[in-house]
Amino acid sequence: MTTMMCCSLYSSKSSSARARNTNAKRLRKSGKKKISHFPISSRIRAQSSSSPSGTSSSSNDAKKVSSGNKKTKNNTNNKNTKPAPRRKTAKSSTTDSDASDFDVGKEKEKLKGEALKAASDAISLLQSYEQMQFLCNTKEDKDVKEFTVPSTPVCGAPVKIFLDASKSSSLRENSKTWEEGVTCTVGFNEWQFGEAVDVEMTQIPETSWFECTLPGGELSAEAFEIEYVFKTKGGDAYENNNEQNFTKETMFPRKTKKELLEEEELKRTDKEDEQNAAEIISRIQTSIEERQEKSFTKFEKYERTIFETESGEKLTQGYATKQKIAWNKAQNPIGGFACSSLKAHCGFSNWMNGVEQVQEMTPIAPSERFPADEQNCWFEFIVQVPKFATSVEFVVSDADEVSWDNNESNDYVVAVENANEAEDWLKMQTMLAAELKQKRKQAKIDEEIARVKAEEERLQLKAAAVEISLKQQRHIITCEPLTPQAGQKCTVRYNKNNTNLSFAEDVYLTGGFNRWKHANNLPEPLKMHKPVNPETDPFYTIEIDVPSDAWMCDFVFSSGVGEGAQYDNRGGKDYHLPTNGSTEKAPPLHIINIAVEMAPIAKVGGLADVVTSLSRAISDFGHHVEIILPMYSFFNSSPLLGAREFETNFDFGGCGITVTKCRVEGVMVFFVEPSNGMFARDAVYGWNDDASRFNFFCNAALEFLLKTGRQPDILHCHDWSTAEVARAHWENYHHNGLWKPKVAFTIHNMNYGQAKLGEAAFHSQMTTTVSPSYAGEVSGHPAVSGNLHKFHGVRNGIDPEIWNPATDNFIPMKYDADSVVKGKKAARDELRSRLGLTGYGDKPVVGVISRLTAQKGIHLIKHAAHHTLSRGGQFVLLGSAPDPKVQADFNGLGAQLGGEDAGFFFAFDETLSRLMYAGCDVIVVPSMFEPCGLTQMTAMRYGTVPCVRATGGLRDTVFDVDTDKARAAWEINASTNWELDGENGDCTNGFSFEGTSEGDLDYALDRCIDAFWNDTKWFRSLQARVMRQDWTWNKPALEYIDLYYQSIGK
Repeated sequence: MTTMMCCSLYSSKSSSARARNTNAKRLRKSGKKKISHFPISSRIRAQSSSSPSGTSSSSNDAKKVSSGNKKTKNNTNNKNTKPAPRRKTAKSSTTDSDASDFDVGKEKEKLKGEALKAASDAISLLQSYEQMQFLCNTKEDKDVKEFTVPSTPVCGAPVKIFLDASKSSSLRENSKTWEEGVTCTVGFNEWQFGEAVDVEMTQIPETSWFECTLPGGELSAEAFEIEYVFKTKGGDAYENNNEQNFTKETMFPRKTKKELLEEEELKRTDKEDEQNAAEIISRIQTSIEERQEKSFTKFEKYERTIFETESGEKLTQGYATKQKIAWNKAQNPIGGFACSSLKAHCGFSNWMNGVEQVQEMTPIAPSERFPADEQNCWFEFIVQVPKFATSVEFVVSDADEVSWDNNESNDYVVAVENANEAEDWLKMQTMLAAELKQKRKQAKIDEEIARVKAEEERLQLKAAAVEISLKQQRHIITCEPLTPQAGQKCTVRYNKNNTNLSFAEDVYLTGGFNRWKHANNLPEPLKMHKPVNPETDPFYTIEIDVPSDAWMCDFVFSSGVGEGAQYDNRGGKDYHLPTNGSTEKAPPLHIINIAVEMAPIAKVGGLADVVTSLSRAISDFGHHVEIILPMYSFFNSSPLLGAREFETNFDFGGCGITVTKCRVEGVMVFFVEPSNGMFARDAVYGWNDDASRFNFFCNAALEFLLKTGRQPDILHCHDWSTAEVARAHWENYHHNGLWKPKVAFTIHNMNYGQAKLGEAAFHSQMTTTVSPSYAGEVSGHPAVSGNLHKFHGVRNGIDPEIWNPATDNFIPMKYDADSVVKGKKAARDELRSRLGLTGYGDKPVVGVISRLTAQKGIHLIKHAAHHTLSRGGQFVLLGSAPDPKVQADFNGLGAQLGGEDAGFFFAFDETLSRLMYAGCDVIVVPSMFEPCGLTQMTAMRYGTVPCVRATGGLRDTVFDVDTDKARAAWEINASTNWELDGENGDCTNGFSFEGTSEGDLDYALDRCIDAFWNDTKWFRSLQARVMRQDWTWNKPALEYIDLYYQSIGK
């Protein structure tokens, strides 16, 4: 690397620059060392005030130019490129698009010119040390360690870099910094463009600041980013922003980082397509002889002809020729025995491009060659063979593409006369490369369409969850209009008959706004008007004025005023109705989750998924959510944590604590790392000191909040591992500065650390577990029985981005509820192929994805395997047992039943699990107890019907098609009468049973398999129905937000 003095970079200056330097000298001669009466920024603004767009020349104003230009940066031209002239029609007028392009380009050039002038002026005004001193002094109170002028560097303009060495601990404490000086090492485009350059910095007199000017006089147009670090001249000490370097994006580079990356990616994919095309052609050439041996002009099986070509010869290449193939349906149940229409799905050269032609198959009139008898029922179809095809492959389906025949997974292969020469192969390779490129391009378009569709679905589900939560209150409270309008009157309607005030003669409303924080809450309780005809309309009413800045209306109802009155405050949560049109926005809650697991970076069990997904869901509703984790040593190798930044450090518990931060899955995460090596372990759990380590972490997390002045609304701790937070907060921190937070505590597993669970339940303001039914089942447990007044069941959800068949790359065909039949058919075929199952007869596929433990009902899992096969279905299992004896038992089961109708895989496999969720028709979950369960919800997301034991979260998510119609309608649609809701009234989604015996399981599984065999069309519609139901975190997040507000008294 070369070293350059900053003064040499400006050996040639313009006359205007020299004039400005002369003015600066005059200021020094007059003794004006402080220019406080004439700030630089003011002078820059004054000089630029005549700009047509009002563009400022200061570094801050240069930022505004950058911001204003972001809309057109992808069209940024090189600074020497002239705008394209207007193209004129015969009438000498421009088209709208031409005019728009011209205007955008012209505006861009104008902005670029203004930015260049602003940058040059800002640098020119910093030629004297007095001016630099003043500028640096403005940064002193802002704790700025370094900055550039302009703050956003402009390509084509000079750039100055400033450093306050006193704010760098490594430089400040090294004597060489002050004796020999500092060097700035500058690079470009992530250190990839050109060579890094060492630039000697100059110390600004009477300050701790150093400055230098970027080498070359102006910033290269090739630089989309500047990187720089600082060091002493001898390299003894460095300041590299905690190994993150200092970086600045630039304005108006010739190509942005995104454009360069896209350009490189295009070159890479083009080369990859060419290589793939060459490999495919090579394989085809190699396999021609082998393929020809497996292809036929006449194919016989079971002592009868199955297909033959019309000509009796090999098919010829060329789209121009339409050739017929006859296929014998006799004794094949596909389409039924009286069907008149089938479909042939054709591909070529061993399915090189998948299915390329779908042709209708029609019956052939009986003849001597194609008779009609027990052995013969002939259909024919037309195929057009591409020029380069070496074989024709086809499979047969019924008209609805429900039943299929693929020759027992061997396909039907028709021989083709190969007439390809060397030149033809080369042409074929070129064409194939172009097709691969087009497919890649289309895949990218399809991916973006799917992304947009998924985002639309996410917003729709989110809005629907809010609507359902409000709708489930309307049998008690509603308004006219249904959504109160800010700044207008609304009539509140209340039905006391459905509340604890059913006895009351009179009803009073106590009202407020904005979670009771509004200055104009209703001054006193209002007596509501009695219903005129309580038999037909039992609602009490009162009209109120909604303030224009009210984003929420808040209500409590009572039987009277003062002592002796009884109240309905919705179990302590109060009634809240959001408004439309408020001039103010609701302030966000600040929630901090303190946990020892988080998916995907530290996942052991379901707790990790909850911490991540719940945080994301609540953040999506507009709240500020953060997470605090221990800094495990295995995080250092995580590719997701490469952007960790230093946050703070402090002493605690006899050691130093360093806190870093990084955004993970869209949520800011803080990592607490004690210097005593307490979390320098390669796993989350598994040591004898786990309890003491996690207690230390909980206290260190609270100390971090205290030291940094954070005052969240809610501290949310999880399970025994961070239960210590609740006690430590109230006993050690609340009265010592951490005054604001309330504590929420979630129990994910009642089997561990029960003393800590009870302690946290006592100290927390709200305690939850992972489903309403499970909360009822464990309500007698000593850990929670004394605090049931604040114990709630809130079911977990699944992440719709992680589990989405419309975007899942691990299944053979992406699909949604509208294409569920085709999508699951493709997945079913792939699943059968992978596990060696037969596809004959399209039998129902029943699956189990589970740990093989007593809790999961292993005796019923084994029975499900036997019973499914006895009912003509196919059974697949993915799971393993931690107990060797149990595993050996299932190994025996696999050996006994495994074959063409049963497959077993005794190890976790992410890809296979997704294929099973998509490929199974039914998922069986026969748990003895299940706090929540994610398997059944994930299965429904993929259109697989659940068959479950009605316990815990399984009962809260699966509604039996025969017995749960009313409960399903209420939970899914907030409907009180499913029969009046028409075709959308039935919201049931599966089959359930109550007991624990094999006969109890048969009750549900038999009904499920019967439905498949007796009414396949209805069963497929049930699969589409379960896909449309929302089992994401939307509704649970709203319930948690409600509980958070209750905890803080709002």
